Amino acid sequence: MNNIIACIDGSRSTISTCEAAAWVAKKLAAPLVLFHALDKTTRPVASEFSGQIGLGSQEELLEELAELDETRSKIMLQHSHKMLESAHEWACRDGVNDVSKLQRHGSLIESLSDLTSELRVLVIGKSGKQRNTDNTIGSQLESVIRAVHEHILVVNDHFTAPTSYMIAFDGSPISQKLIEKATQTPLLKGLPCHLTTIDESGNKSQAFAQAKQQLQSAGVKVTATRLNGPVDEALLNYQLQHQVGMIVMGAYGHSKLRQVFVGSNTTQVLANSKVPLLLIR
Repeated sequence: MNNIIACIDGSRSTISTCEAAAWVAKKLAAPLVLFHALDKTTRPVASEFSGQIGLGSQEELLEELAELDETRSKIMLQHSHKMLESAHEWACRDGVNDVSKLQRHGSLIESLSDLTSELRVLVIGKSGKQRNTDNTIGSQLESVIRAVHEHILVVNDHFTAPTSYMIAFDGSPISQKLIEKATQTPLLKGLPCHLTTIDESGNKSQAFAQAKQQLQSAGVKVTATRLNGPVDEALLNYQLQHQVGMIVMGAYGHSKLRQVFVGSNTTQVLANSKVPLLLIR
């Protein structure tokens, strides 16, 4: 469980994904795997049209479709090889010492499940190839977030190495564990932290103060702030106002912050954040 795996697909976020993955690999002194999943192509199958189309004509059509499908598969394979090779050359020039390429046939989720034992951090672009606006979320991203239980770094079309990060804290045992992990990971070492919470009742003040103290005791420079309003808007507005370089969150329990990654609020933070989003597990 040591590899940094970068999911690349030829979309506009491919370059930023490689840049972010290289940053992670160098921070953690870990091997970088450039990964591309080739979805299985759908093969034509015979259908029950014998009463409307001649059997011979149908067989000829299916043969043509099969030939086209084979040609398409070869082109996709060649494109994947060239894309991985270009990414490999770039990562080496960027100073990553241990870089490898990996190509798998099958769905992204299935392929990542097979790689779980080797994974330390997954780096993936926010938007896939199909997008309508800059805020479009890739069709598989939310499924990846649910399926992968290691750290995930989600990046936009442009990546800048963060010089600070923000933690969203809700006082739950899981968020307290997030604070502990944040003090331990080399990925955040040396970066100042903006510790935030959505505090309506005031009952979590003690836990929030303890979280701040825990970070400071680990040598982290901390700015602690209580925010008001809807979770997604409050977090994104704070990030923008203070030019925070990365948002860090965990797998929260049944709280307002958990709702940011469940249901409609998921898309709000993922879609509207202009900085990388690190999910610590």
